[in-house]
Amino acid sequence: MERALGICEQLNNKSEQAHCLHHLAWLLHSDDQLGAEEAASKAINLLPEEGEEFLVGKCYCLLGDIYYPKGETEKAINHLESALRIASSFNWDDQQFWIFYALAQLFFHRGRFDEAHTHVECAKLNAANGLYHLGHATNLQAQFWYQEYEFSKAKSEALHAADIYEKLGATKDLETCRELLHNIDGIGEVSYFWWTKFQE
Repeated sequence: MERALGICEQLNNKSEQAHCLHHLAWLLHSDDQLGAEEAASKAINLLPEEGEEFLVGKCYCLLGDIYYPKGETEKAINHLESALRIASSFNWDDQQFWIFYALAQLFFHRGRFDEAHTHVECAKLNAANGLYHLGHATNLQAQFWYQEYEFSKAKSEALHAADIYEKLGATKDLETCRELLHNIDGIGEVSYFWWTKFQE
């Protein structure tokens, strides 16, 4: 990849340089190596304002993925929001779905629960043509409600997600939903036990 990048630099082909840099950044990030952030940022700087929006958006998404594990959540959110502005302007539903999905997780982990739920609802809206995506977003919201101790809401969402996964034959995802439902029901049994003990 670095050899290909060197050739593109010699030819002064900025578009191909950017493509090579994006791929290099992705490889470095996937191997937990240094330099991914620099490569992705350099790719964005090489690209024109018009004509390469799809790759620019992918670079911003990658930067979000790079910053989040490092604990730099606000930087991750800013980059994902930049990617979202691009995807929204072109109505790229699939990209918008995954960006909203990632933002929902980031906001939730920052304790900004209302914004997290807003973003997961937006993800659902952008999954209109993809039932599997809808299942993912519904399952994510079930997990949010569960962690917020809203067990009835969590169960409703988890049942909906399980129904979607069952229709699609997505057995692994269905098992995850069933595990969540089992945990919710277990909490309900504990609560009922203590309620009856209190009544004695």
